[in-house]
Amino acid sequence: MFIIEKTKNLIRTFVRDKTATIAIMFGIMAPVLIGVAGMSLDYSQAYLVKQRLAQALDAAALAGAAASTEEAEIEQRVLDFFHANYPPEKLGIEYTPSVQVVGDEVRVGGSARYETTFLRVIGVDFIDVSAETTVVREVQGIEVVLVMDNTGSMSTNNNIGALRNAASNFVYIMYGIDPDDGALADPSSLDDMATRDRDYIKIGLVPYSTSVNVGPYGLGEDRNGDYYGEAFVNNPHDLSYTDYYNTSTNWFGCVLAHDYPADTTDHEGPWDMYRYCRDEDDTPICDLDYYGNPKRKPNYICPRTPILPLSTSPTEQKNVIDTMVASGHTYGNYGMVWGYRVISPSLPFDEGVEWENQYWRKAIVMMTDGQNTMHNKYSTYGPTADHNLGPGDLNNRFIDVCDNLKEDGVIIYTVTFYSNVPQSTKDFYEECATSSDYYHDAPDQEDLIDVFETISRELSNLHIKG
Repeated sequence: MFIIEKTKNLIRTFVRDKTATIAIMFGIMAPVLIGVAGMSLDYSQAYLVKQRLAQALDAAALAGAAASTEEAEIEQRVLDFFHANYPPEKLGIEYTPSVQVVGDEVRVGGSARYETTFLRVIGVDFIDVSAETTVVREVQGIEVVLVMDNTGSMSTNNNIGALRNAASNFVYIMYGIDPDDGALADPSSLDDMATRDRDYIKIGLVPYSTSVNVGPYGLGEDRNGDYYGEAFVNNPHDLSYTDYYNTSTNWFGCVLAHDYPADTTDHEGPWDMYRYCRDEDDTPICDLDYYGNPKRKPNYICPRTPILPLSTSPTEQKNVIDTMVASGHTYGNYGMVWGYRVISPSLPFDEGVEWENQYWRKAIVMMTDGQNTMHNKYSTYGPTADHNLGPGDLNNRFIDVCDNLKEDGVIIYTVTFYSNVPQSTKDFYEECATSSDYYHDAPDQEDLIDVFETISRELSNLHIKG
């Protein structure tokens, strides 16, 4: 019995001694163990900071390159964008990036300091990370369609004139023409003034209001009267196309929308002719005077400027832009769907490259000065009394078109212009855009011109070199 008790005491003494030894050993090794365990966590966090830094520099370099061709302006834009969008809470302690502009390259480098959590136990308080990027400013392989509000409200303060200037500057910048030089030049000289390869820059134009004017293309001819392709507008009364707005008999170019959802999709048609307050027999049926005669001619409030399919000629684009005038109501959804059809590779306009072509980008710039409205007599949807469509329906169809374009990979910029655009319309246009960064509000004419200039620079096919 004595031997057993003695043995137990010896075991207890050994355990106490062993525990104390382990405690001493752990106390000695704890900083090392914590440092080793925490090392992977701290370095993982430092790697995330490096990734954020690289992304920040990429985005800032792109924003700077798109902002201007002047070195000082590019540098300031890089720094402003970097500090505004990537504050210390995202990057830790960062340093001011370095910016170099060398020819068409914008080179940006930067560093950040991550404050450690675990490694400081072994005396490592900081981990420094760095990154650099180079952006090449160039234009090639871009197709863009300007969908522009030509409604009656654009006559206010000659806003349509500001739009013509904005669209013209857009064209100049895309082709590498100084806007001041382009504004003073004869339009016929613009093709020769282009400093970028016009084969890789295509611009289409879609003016819209109460309908969209597809021009002579609808009857199979181009603007010169030459063969364009198969007619895609029905012509049961064998009417001739005319570019004279007030004709009482011929067709001016506007078309009627299909029923939903075909009015939100890209398809080959055909479409029926827009004939203000006329039925299928071209007989007046509404908006009549006391004697039963039509008050308006059949092309009333049809946009006067026809669509321009994708073109590589700034001269042709400028000539079309200069013809835009303000009249009619706002059917933005219908303008947008024809922008879709112009940029599409499919008929009725097939100048666009295939959707899957990785060497080209497609974009639409859509602008309006107000909310969608319904004409009380007639529009692209035919006699208003024959349907129960309202502005809400037009808004929903507008968003449907935007969604369809996004599915096909089209970049969408949207612009609301002038101070009386309601917030609900701004919200729709922001929802339509590729992201909130691609939505712009332009409260006045100078802003509109600036916004179009900004977008044209951003569409200069910037890419990360390395």
